[in-house]
Amino acid sequence: MPTLVYDIAIIGAGASGLQLLYELTQANPEQKILLLDSGDRSAKSWCFWENKDASCFPFLIEKSWDSMLYKTSKGESITSDINPQAYHYISSTKFFTYFFEEFIPANTNITHLNTWVSDLQELPTGVKISCKNGQIYQAKKVADSRPVKSTEPNLIFQHFSGKFIEFEEPILDDTCMTLMDFSLPASTNEMAVFHYILPFSKTKALIETTVFTRAAYDQEAYEKIWQKYMALTYTNQKYTVLSNETGTIPMGVKTQKKEGPIFTIGAAGGNIKASTGYAFTRMHADAIDRAQNRSSTPPARFHFYDKMLLKIMQNEMIKIPEVMDRLFTRVPKKEILNFLDDKTSLIDEIKLLSQLDIPLFIKHLLR
Repeated sequence: MPTLVYDIAIIGAGASGLQLLYELTQANPEQKILLLDSGDRSAKSWCFWENKDASCFPFLIEKSWDSMLYKTSKGESITSDINPQAYHYISSTKFFTYFFEEFIPANTNITHLNTWVSDLQELPTGVKISCKNGQIYQAKKVADSRPVKSTEPNLIFQHFSGKFIEFEEPILDDTCMTLMDFSLPASTNEMAVFHYILPFSKTKALIETTVFTRAAYDQEAYEKIWQKYMALTYTNQKYTVLSNETGTIPMGVKTQKKEGPIFTIGAAGGNIKASTGYAFTRMHADAIDRAQNRSSTPPARFHFYDKMLLKIMQNEMIKIPEVMDRLFTRVPKKEILNFLDDKTSLIDEIKLLSQLDIPLFIKHLLR
């Protein structure tokens, strides 16, 4: 066994692992931390809403919007000022550059190794960590962010297929992002489709086709939908594709959040909002709690609300545009965002839910 015992080892250097690394070092820069990194640096966009003076890595935020648009399945545009909140964007490129070129080199308490972990074994003195390269390490605690494969038969996935583009003409309103646009009639009982737009300037934007479905990722189908949306929304506008962004988020995965000497973080720790797929601020809140040796869990009723929406997705996907239209046309966006962040009171939630199609939700809960 190795003679050096780390205070904590973090498996995985993605959003959850690096946020925990940051908060642990901020709380106690003397503790010895081992970061075990598989080397995945795939490009991602991490977005979230918070107050404008965001506590979630404000120095890494590249663009913020305090105006948000929702477009209904009938083509009605609803734009709202979400002050004092704003919708924030962080690119994985800037995030990784900061951590690997600035933060980790500046903190000598961190040992960063590129390797894959093959086995974890709890010992009376801590945890034995065996790596695929044959090396063995020991830590008092291990934070494991490796995803857990789900075997759930009715699991819903959020697929996204987007492009960073640049228009020839300055046609974009870069003060307003589009959270959901259901105007393209592409939803079926197998998938709900909407589009998501982040305008970075008057000419550059990320435009994404987003799909809720049980089916496998279908890049060819999503490309056709994206092209139809562009033809419908930006008729005769010329643009250049700068880069592509694709991904999959499992929604409503039943995770067994593990605690003890080996504990789970990130998606494996249940830090993805089941009904939306948003995770960045949840991972950050979890990192702060762990660094400060405290625990906080949202009331169980929020899990119930997520389950209600997922039931409709599983059984009657074609209804999702209608459900969202009703929500966003009847409830102020600020209240919706607070609700999706599990930050509303029971009275607020009763008022919000009363605006929805209650018989539809009851029907699917009873199935």
